[in-house]
Amino acid sequence: MAIENINHLKIESRFLLAFVQPLTTKQVGKRIGIPMNTCCYIINKFSKSGILTCLNPDASVSRLYWLTKLGVRQNRELCKKHNIQYEEPSLPDIDWQLYGWICFSHRSMVIKVLTSAMQPARVKRVLTLQRIDARISASNIRDVIQLLLSKKIVRPVKVKKQAYLRYELTELGIKLRQLLLRAETLL
Repeated sequence: MAIENINHLKIESRFLLAFVQPLTTKQVGKRIGIPMNTCCYIINKFSKSGILTCLNPDASVSRLYWLTKLGVRQNRELCKKHNIQYEEPSLPDIDWQLYGWICFSHRSMVIKVLTSAMQPARVKRVLTLQRIDARISASNIRDVIQLLLSKKIVRPVKVKKQAYLRYELTELGIKLRQLLLRAETLL
């Protein structure tokens, strides 16, 4: 989509065009630059009108929303009306309950940082360098890695002559990381 064509659209139109994959309320807000209360209002409005549906309704946080057939049709019409290149929204074959679970801030931070095999202390150092506002301790990172290990999102890697294990993303972890990064791409 051409950014210069999107910036002049109404918030609701920009909101609808943000859905190239399932997103949480927070991800939509960051993606198009609107406050959380506005996102919640629009999600409720679009859910009631049949444009959006929740993929993980049992979740108490990090609920994921996706376009219904009506939403896809309206998305296509919006692009045509405003001369924006239409990108067919795709629903990758992923466990959306699991993806919603990893969208929680500490889990997603750790997954986004794991670009290679790292120890938890290294993850903390990278987070400190990348995000000054990251509020996560090394102990929390170890706990998150154990949770990710139990869900087969990361795997341990033994390095010769090193006392501590390192952890890297599995194939599932790489797919989840790509979705997280794509969700944060600004319109």
